[in-house]
Amino acid sequence: MKVKCARCGAEVDEEDTYEMGGERVCEDCYFDSMMPQHPCDPFAQRAAERFEEVFGEVKPEDLLEEQRKVYELIKERGKATPDEIIKELGIRPGELTQIFIVLRRFRLAKAHKIGDKIYYVPWDYKGES
Repeated sequence: MKVKCARCGAEVDEEDTYEMGGERVCEDCYFDSMMPQHPCDPFAQRAAERFEEVFGEVKPEDLLEEQRKVYELIKERGKATPDEIIKELGIRPGELTQIFIVLRRFRLAKAHKIGDKIYYVPWDYKGES
């Protein structure tokens, strides 16, 4: 029997759902909720810096395909809201969060508030406020 995920609305087989907070959710939403969601974690940032000290700077071509797509979209546009990225690339919000964490850790992208919106921008962005 097919059921609708309470988070993203995807239709999945009932046996492929998980109980979370009294709701039935798909595997993707369940795993998204279990993943770290803190792009500004200083301990993780230090670990990324140590990684680069040992293995060298991470370049865009070293990224996984989905990470590279997000990075290239941000770089090409100069700035993009999370909603724009999600819509254009067809990814889940939790997936974008995980990708953004990687981009931020390796100083490829950062969040920047412009007016009343948060944008993802290249790390070297020095634009409007």
